[in-house]
Amino acid sequence: MAGLIEKDMRLLLRRKNTFVLFLALAVALGLTQKGTFILGYLPFLGMILTISTITYDEIDNGYRFLMTLPVDAKTYVKEKYLFCISGTFISWILAVVLYFISGQIRGEKIAIIDEIPIVASFLPAVILFMVIMIPIQLKFGAEKSRIVLFIIFGIITAISFLFVRVIGTEIINQIIVKINHMDETGIMLSGILFAILAAVLSYLISCKIMQNKEL
Repeated sequence: MAGLIEKDMRLLLRRKNTFVLFLALAVALGLTQKGTFILGYLPFLGMILTISTITYDEIDNGYRFLMTLPVDAKTYVKEKYLFCISGTFISWILAVVLYFISGQIRGEKIAIIDEIPIVASFLPAVILFMVIMIPIQLKFGAEKSRIVLFIIFGIITAISFLFVRVIGTEIINQIIVKINHMDETGIMLSGILFAILAAVLSYLISCKIMQNKEL
């Protein structure tokens, strides 16, 4: 697995100019933008960059070559999840640091303890999106996966619209008010637990996809 991680690191380093540009942009935005924008932007960027290594593996029968090495489908999938989650987590840590530094620069009084539920809520949200993308990418490839994601989110949007129409805006507002009055720590822990369960399910699905993949 260490060899696969090194391979993915080298693939990212091949795009170091783009990586440095995005990182510089993230730092600039983090230090100049108010609010929590950087907490979502930087982890999402880290997720996209790490998942892009799957695209490189697809090129020129890359999967077939990898499977000739002492690597099986399960090890490959395990490495991808470890690499992508680690990259996303590191990006999130950097985003949190920039978030607090920017607040200090603008002279804002930030109570770190009070901000923990807010900053922590972004990580499970990005990881949840990531564990949806990985099996789709493995199944359909880089090009078709974009279409599949567009269809999925289109369906989710349509269902949400119908849900609002059927339930009514008044009930939706009441639900939102109740959520706002819920304990932030409880919501954060529930989100983390849900993201972990989703990651485990996604990993099992990805293993099945790779085992059945025609190489």
